[in-house]
Amino acid sequence: MFGPLPAIGLVELVAELKLMPDVEVSTYLHQSWPSLVEDINRQAPGTHTVVVGYSLGANSSVFVANSAKYVDLVIALQPSMLSWNPALTGKVGRVIEIYNPNPWMTFGGMGSKKLIGENIEYIANYDSHPGAQFNSEFRSLVKSEIAKLTADDTLVTAQATASRANKVAQLPQSPNLKPAEKRLTHQQGDLAAKDHTQIAQTEMSKGPKQPKPNQVTEEAPRQQQRQSTAFLDALSISVNSGNLFDQRRVTIAHMKDYAQRRLSTADMNDDAERAYHGSRTVKLIATASD
Repeated sequence: MFGPLPAIGLVELVAELKLMPDVEVSTYLHQSWPSLVEDINRQAPGTHTVVVGYSLGANSSVFVANSAKYVDLVIALQPSMLSWNPALTGKVGRVIEIYNPNPWMTFGGMGSKKLIGENIEYIANYDSHPGAQFNSEFRSLVKSEIAKLTADDTLVTAQATASRANKVAQLPQSPNLKPAEKRLTHQQGDLAAKDHTQIAQTEMSKGPKQPKPNQVTEEAPRQQQRQSTAFLDALSISVNSGNLFDQRRVTIAHMKDYAQRRLSTADMNDDAERAYHGSRTVKLIATASD
């Protein structure tokens, strides 16, 4: 009746509600209920609305519920018997009324009005009319009911998100499509197979590899030359040790010239027989060549 001054408990409750996540709070004088109706009707679809009224504000909450397009919850704290109220006929999810059945405890019925209508939950208490606003059970009730609505919103949002994720995950895949990794692997395999086929065809067109003309003919003389050089070095040492150097001068250059021919054991024996006939070196050469 006299504004927020005699309703300090409601002012404190408003401050507590503003600290809750995802909650916006506005206050109205009891005679300004048409403005509240307009604000409710302007809310975006899906916005939950809770109307809390105390004393004459509890009486005005019935007018709000009957005029607004929809209200999720109305909590009426000790409506007054000294005000006229129509029956509750509006679209409301729930209505909770807290009242004192004994009018003498509320100054002649200032907090003892029992609202009329369907879907109303009554809670009787025996607080004085000024003291009801400080009741901890009333404050806890308001906060817990609002928390339920915000929790429901969070749950619905999480379920919607999970459902969308499920639908995306279960999208049917075309049988003609393969995962990118498998497609890449198959493509690489096809390319490798084609490369091998091309290489094999190229090799077949070339035919078997033929040795180079000088590859064999040059290698054999080199090996024989190394063997002959080793033999001639041994021969030179033997000749010098047998004092044959004066009879026939055998030099390293002469022996290397001789080694240019293809030598065999028989050839070397014959050559030694002709060069040093009757000498003891012949046996030495044969032994060394063997």
